[in-house]
This record gives sequence, C-alpha cells and structure tokens, in this order.
Amino acid sequence: MPETLWIWGVRVAGALHFITLAMALRTPIPPDWEKNLAALPESHRRFAVAQNFFIGATMAFCGAVSLIFAPELVSGTMMARVVCAGIALWWGGRLAILPWLRVWPDLPGNGWRCGFLLLVFECAAYAIAYGWLAFGR
Repeated sequence: MPETLWIWGVRVAGALHFITLAMALRTPIPPDWEKNLAALPESHRRFAVAQNFFIGATMAFCGAVSLIFAPELVSGTMMARVVCAGIALWWGGRLAILPWLRVWPDLPGNGWRCGFLLLVFECAAYAIAYGWLAFGR
C-alpha cells in the first residue's frame, strides 16, 4: 500500500479515536451503577473512576498522536514502531477484554448492540493496522 494512503489511514484512525471517545461518554451505564459503586470501599470507587478517566486519556493520546504525527508513525523508524506497537497492544488488549465484560445482556437494544460490535471491530482493526506498522513493514 502506498505510504500516502497509510498516512491518511492513520489520520482517519486518529479522528475516529476522538469520535469513539465522544461516543463513550454517551454509552449506557450498567444498571444500578451508582448503588453498586456506593457499596464499594472508597478506594475501589476512586479506582473505578480513575480507570475510566485513563481509558479516555489513552484514547485521546492515541488519537492526537495519530492525527499530528501520522507521517512519522508510517515512516518505520524505531520510535514510530514502538509507538505503533503500544497503540496496537492497547487496542488488542481491549479486544481481548471486551468479551470478558459480558455487557451484551445489559445493552438496551439493537442500536447499542450494533455499537458494541462496531467497537469490537474497531479494536481489531486498530490492533491489526498499528501492529502492521510496528512489525509488518
């Protein structure tokens, strides 16, 4: 694939990171979230909130790097490969964890289920594409 196409693909992926982040802010919260969270010790509640924040921060970082440094990520330098490997690892990890979460029964309709499947596809696509930039070129 021509390098210019890879650069545009990485830029599109960068924009999609931010769209995914925006959509994540509108996803349904599991039933009784506040009640269940309140039953946890304070440190566990803070951990849950911090983890959600850092998931969002990681998505924003990956999106910003992909938008701003797309030519560098495609260049094949060692640093580019390391950054792409990190992005691929993060999305591959999400892909592995999503089935374990067992959210399917809590999704309130077909639209949410399609969105979840789209997220699974997105995780796989990013893991493969950034993995290719890290290891396959």
